[in-house]
Amino acid sequence: MRFLLSGLIIFLWSRYNNISLKVEKSEIVPLFKLGILFSVQLLFLNYGISKTTVASSVILNSTYPIWVIILGPIFIKSDKFTFLKFTGVVIAYFGIVVTYFDSLDNSSYILGNSFCLISGFLLGVRTIYLAKNSDSIAPMKLLMAQAVFGTIIFLVLSLLIETDLYKFSMILVWSIIYQGAVVAGFNFIANIWLLKNYKPSQVTVIHLSQPIFGIIIGWVVLNESIGWAVIWGSFLVILGSFLVRKNPKNI
Repeated sequence: MRFLLSGLIIFLWSRYNNISLKVEKSEIVPLFKLGILFSVQLLFLNYGISKTTVASSVILNSTYPIWVIILGPIFIKSDKFTFLKFTGVVIAYFGIVVTYFDSLDNSSYILGNSFCLISGFLLGVRTIYLAKNSDSIAPMKLLMAQAVFGTIIFLVLSLLIETDLYKFSMILVWSIIYQGAVVAGFNFIANIWLLKNYKPSQVTVIHLSQPIFGIIIGWVVLNESIGWAVIWGSFLVILGSFLVRKNPKNI
């Protein structure tokens, strides 16, 4: 339902701006790969979150700038790898290690953390893929491909795997509207516009606050305890990510 709603938002936005969503023959394969990559990344994230704390999942998923920096210079020549970025990668990596300390006494947490870390890697890959293809394929087509594949794949998996009954409530409605219209709709549109106009390593600077908000909201809403390992891990990931995204000439 989230991606169905986001697809509607993307469609209406495209119509309002007279942007064609017609897929050309040469675009089928890249859009198919993107749709699969998008869905697999979210599968790892959703499963990982269910097996660990919100704080740990947000921190580990926020490591994707590390992978963007490592992979960026390989696929995007203008995105250079510098000593400053290397330092940031090392610091953020130590943040990952410290975060894992918080889950050593719980095997399910280790599994959840690992899935969230894989999701962070795949998110980095997807960021590079979007940036690389945004020049040859209209950004709205890239977004629509994600919405379409997300809708179909998760609907099929839900029908095959999930057994819980659906209970209608206003909280459910508002949650879907928030995740579909705001997060997967407006946020995706804004993010892909940034990727088209700026380097991937610069765009991700806006996500620096994500681990902080994740820890605070997990504590306030779910009453999750916050250990020192999580706090230090978050600090190191944020610091490393800042250095990774910092451009001495143009931030």
